[in-house]
Amino acid sequence: MKPVGNVEVTPATLQDETTYRNLFQFYLYEFSRFMGFITTNAGRFYEIDLDGCWTSTNRYPFLIRADGNLAGLAMITQREKSRYTGEANVMDLQEFFIMAAFQKRGIGRQAAHEVFDMFPGRWEVFQLARNTNAQVFWRKVVAAYTKGVYLERMVNDGDYVGVVQSFDNLPRRSS
Repeated sequence: MKPVGNVEVTPATLQDETTYRNLFQFYLYEFSRFMGFITTNAGRFYEIDLDGCWTSTNRYPFLIRADGNLAGLAMITQREKSRYTGEANVMDLQEFFIMAAFQKRGIGRQAAHEVFDMFPGRWEVFQLARNTNAQVFWRKVVAAYTKGVYLERMVNDGDYVGVVQSFDNLPRRSS
């Protein structure tokens, strides 16, 4: 595979809505493998997770490009209280997707690190129990970003069953 020279993460604006929704369809297709998602009669997956993402003051949609090519998306939600752990004031990596043609090339890791850098504070990254590939990916990405300083917990509250990594990206004091 050809190495990627430049990964760029940019805010998705209202003018990007069609592009973002089109990419989101691929993301939902991937989840349909273990979530049983079905499509509308028009052949599109339901996109309720995107409702209000361009008007909300605590949600941040991003497009990811690799060497200028559209490669994926991310959605960050700033929460007063974690939906997984109950912690206060967390950044939730709500959605993250890299298209298959761009996977296993370091693009996801680089894009995730760039997104983490944009929002100082406490972070949570959740993966469904059935999404074992995502668990492997995020453990590597979070471990690299935090130099191994993060907390991983199992979550099972009926709505959310899986794994969440918690960490902060604030500068650490040397001892």
